[in-house]
Amino acid sequence: AVRKVQFAHDERHLLACCSLDGTLSVCRLAPGPPAVLRRLRGHGAGVSDFAWSLSNDVLVSASLDGTLRLWDPGDGRCIRRVPDPDGAALLCCAFQPLNNNLTVVGSARHMVRVVNISTGKAARGGTGRLPGRVLALCFDAPGRVLWAGDDRGSVSSFLCDPGTGRLTKASRVLVQAGGSITSLSARAWASREAPDPSLLVNACPDRLLLFRVVEDEGGSGVPGLRLRRSFPTRHREQPLRSCFCPLMSFRQGACVVTGSEDASVHFFDVGRAARATVNTLQGHGAPVLAVAFNCDESLLASGDAAGTVIVWRRQHA
Repeated sequence: AVRKVQFAHDERHLLACCSLDGTLSVCRLAPGPPAVLRRLRGHGAGVSDFAWSLSNDVLVSASLDGTLRLWDPGDGRCIRRVPDPDGAALLCCAFQPLNNNLTVVGSARHMVRVVNISTGKAARGGTGRLPGRVLALCFDAPGRVLWAGDDRGSVSSFLCDPGTGRLTKASRVLVQAGGSITSLSARAWASREAPDPSLLVNACPDRLLLFRVVEDEGGSGVPGLRLRRSFPTRHREQPLRSCFCPLMSFRQGACVVTGSEDASVHFFDVGRAARATVNTLQGHGAPVLAVAFNCDESLLASGDAAGTVIVWRRQHA
């Protein structure tokens, strides 16, 4: 199963993916025929998540084998191996946007930890605990707020010091009672249709949720969530991911794409009339777990539970 696909930052044709066979693949889609440039091997179990550094010179991966690894995507070399101090399976990871020397990782033992990738050591004060297994992580654009989702249906927020990695617990919202949060994605726009930051949440069972982030909830100084839209999805068992469409969202307020257990890719468009319109891409033969756009929206990548990655080219009228 391909658990995640992601284009490198500000890149049109450099794509990476991770899978449950314990490997990551770095692919070049153009010029010339698409090709796998590197296979990153070393994990002893499935790779659950990975992230590109801001300059694309490092990949960090989280694995069910209980280790975080740093890779050089240019030559495929493993730079550092960081074991989880609890020996727990690692389920998600994210770079600190303002300090790519810091990586946050979420574990099956309910822990969120900030790791200094230069030393391999945990940041002082950089830990937090969630009610359930930590399945999803993301930062807001300024890198001040860390969002974390768990398998008990809650989304927690932490204030993060980008210099030290210290975490301060801010809030917790029960989004899906009896369910799980499998993906989080944060965006902000200078748009009249979406003047506030937004958080996109895959919530099992069967919902894709778009929240407005309230920067100062009730005068408390901590971020809060206000539900903006709910979209129906086929989501019962798999760890589905979604993402914002970077350019369409800027123009229209919010346009999102998600994987689905019906083996399709679904688009939801919140336009000026605040009505969701749906476009569907069919071609996979198994549940679609992961989706990602490149920087100019000319290509969309999707990965499924059977190990297939499809790259879709956008057709312009």
